[in-house]
Formats: sequence, C-alpha cells, structure tokens
Amino acid sequence: MTIIGWDVSTSAIGVCVKDDYGRTLEFGVIYPDGATQFQKQVSAAGQVEEFCQRMQRAHGQPGKLVAHFVEDRLGGFTGGLTTRQTLMALAAMNAIVSFVLFKHGPVTHVPPISAKRIVGLKVPKGGDKKAAVVGLVRSVEPSFPYTETRAGNAARGVDDMADAWMLAETGRRILHGEATLGESKKAAGRQGKARPRKAGVEAKG
Repeated sequence: MTIIGWDVSTSAIGVCVKDDYGRTLEFGVIYPDGATQFQKQVSAAGQVEEFCQRMQRAHGQPGKLVAHFVEDRLGGFTGGLTTRQTLMALAAMNAIVSFVLFKHGPVTHVPPISAKRIVGLKVPKGGDKKAAVVGLVRSVEPSFPYTETRAGNAARGVDDMADAWMLAETGRRILHGEATLGESKKAAGRQGKARPRKAGVEAKG
C-alpha cells in the first residue's frame, strides 16, 4: 500500500509519500498558479493529477491500493468577513484536490489536532505549531529536505512538507490499527455543555 499525506492550502500543497512499512518515498510541494482563486484551483487540479500519475508509475503496482490523507483545517476559522472569504477559498481548494485524489484511491480528511495527537506531538500553549511540526519531522526523518533562508528561517514549502509527513504517518498508523481519529476534546466539551431542548412548542406572548 502507498500512503500519501496532503497539506492543502490556496498557495501551496505539501505532499509526502510513504509505503506500508513507514518508509518515506518522496516529498514535494505543489504551487497553484493563477491570478484568481479559480485559476489556482484549476492549476492545482492539474498538478495534483500529474503528481498522482507520476507517483503511480514510480512507486505503485497494478492493483495496489493508494490511500490519501488530507488535512482538514476548516474548523479553525471563525468570524470576520476576511476569514469567511479565506474559508470559502480553502474549502473550494480542499474539495477540488480531494475530488482529484478520489480517482486514485480513498480519501480521509484529518483534523490537525488529531494528527498531532496520533504522532505524539505536544505543542505548548502559545507555542509555534509550524516550527514544532518541522522540528519533529527533522528529528525522525533523515530524508526530510529541510532548507533555510539567509535569515535562518525555514524556506518556503518546508512547513507544508512537514505537515504532509505528519498526515502520511497519521494515515499509516490508522490503517495499521495503531490509532483512530476519535473526537477532539473541544468538540466533546461543546456537546457536554449543550443543554437539551424541551419537547413541544413553547408559547410566547
């Protein structure tokens, strides 16, 4: 089985390919091109399709299952017009990429909090989540293509590939029965605080 993690955003799509034994086969970043969101979505769809076909030729076998694990970050956006516009663009990109991937194998959407829990990453409150993920991947994956800018910061695309590795590793552990997506603590808390509604119609006036 080939397992692929996808970190989808409107500006960059990180990719990590793993085999069934947990070995990392490939890292990559797809940069959607275009002046409008629609043009970027079309560009992303084409590039994702090309990547899947190339991956199948390089690592796949006839009849061999390919499983895709895509980051689902939509729950982290709340309020504000700009945020709603960003949410809509991200949701559209995620849906288009997921549709293309579905032609090449089953697609599972993974909340970031679940991925971090499954790989054992704990980020202190107020900590830099991106830096924490990059640090984890650098410590456990020798083939991770980490590069820096002249200022000493992680180069463009590094955090996208790190997130993709975390998603692929999460997927591998789920497929092997070592972990489950489960339910986030926040979701469980909201359900616990929700008050049951009374049956019937309440008269007013």
